[in-house]
Amino acid sequence: MKRPLIGINCKIITDAGDSYYKLDRNYVRSVERAGGIPVLMPAFRKAAEVHSFLERLDGVLFTGGPDINPCRWGQRKHRKSELMHEDREKSDFMALREVLRRNLPALCICCGHQELNVALGGSLHQHVYDLPDVDSHTDGATHPVGIFRSNKLRDIVGKDHPRVNSWHHQAIDKLGRGLMITAVADDGIVEGVESVAHRFVVGVQWHPERMQDDSRQQNLFRALVAEARH
Repeated sequence: MKRPLIGINCKIITDAGDSYYKLDRNYVRSVERAGGIPVLMPAFRKAAEVHSFLERLDGVLFTGGPDINPCRWGQRKHRKSELMHEDREKSDFMALREVLRRNLPALCICCGHQELNVALGGSLHQHVYDLPDVDSHTDGATHPVGIFRSNKLRDIVGKDHPRVNSWHHQAIDKLGRGLMITAVADDGIVEGVESVAHRFVVGVQWHPERMQDDSRQQNLFRALVAEARH
């Protein structure tokens, strides 16, 4: 059986003048266990680089990371924001646009879920704790999410109210074009979206790659790989 190539974006870390790519091994492990071949994506500088790289891939995984520059939806930076490296941000949005154009299967996790929303014209709450009655969503806090019926996420996870983890302080505010909300936390924070215009573009706010022993959460990677095989 074909093992599809799954591109995975990386963080960019700078230290004393040096620059490194960084990626949680759990992303790689989850793709491998699902039957895919993980391919680490560099930070693209030009659209032509994105085109030539993505034409070799069968699917893409957009990972978690720091905050997106709010100038993309017309706001000033919140004092609590820690912006991602500008080279990564530029690359991620070029890659996302090309993934959507090519209708490649994509799984978007945490920051990737937020990037998907912004790429489609949506906006973010820059700090959810500025909202009233918000529960804990940082430092690995666990909480249930309610998954609506009749969407890909419900079919994949197979449960209406799974418990998930949280490492985020930003969240979807205005919904992007062509997206529908598939899951919410009890406090109203958007936890899942999917594109209604593409065959498989799914976003989750939590980190299923850090739930290696939860078969239902690992189904997200299996679904990505299965779609990428076609």
